Amino acid sequence: MAGDRSRHWRWRLALTGNALVIGYGNPLRGDDGVGQAAAGAFANEGAIAHTRAIVCHQLMPELAECIAAADRVVFVDATVNVDPGTVAIREIYGAAALASGLAHTATPAALVALAHELYGRSPEAFLVTVGVSSLALGVGLSDAAAAALPVAIAAIGRLLSERPAAIESLGK
Repeated sequence: MAGDRSRHWRWRLALTGNALVIGYGNPLRGDDGVGQAAAGAFANEGAIAHTRAIVCHQLMPELAECIAAADRVVFVDATVNVDPGTVAIREIYGAAALASGLAHTATPAALVALAHELYGRSPEAFLVTVGVSSLALGVGLSDAAAAALPVAIAAIGRLLSERPAAIESLGK
């Protein structure tokens, strides 16, 4: 119990800026760890001013508080829905909130909606996905995912530092 509470406070205290990067996935399943690896680049203080990062295995409702405290949030994840090595960006709009308060996982859109529902704030939000080739058990990224990682990190950096009009051109 005390460990859970300290983890919660660590997230709250770490979020002192106005931008948040949330990278999620399972690094023990090959390329599924690319979201965590990308967010890890922003975990160090000073990577980009006023930006904090959370690296986690899955999205959970507890993240809504951190999301509500930010002005802009970038979620980062692996996907099999685009060609391996492809980086895709899309804007996230709030969706229906979680069906149950007891849910163990959530989507980026549901978390943005939950942040609005619970805290009255929903930031600009984006999802950066990296096309992957392997989600098999194993540690390490495939060549395609490893090559796409710096591209994803650069895209996240632009999303965090550009004005909204410039962001629209990133997805084109």
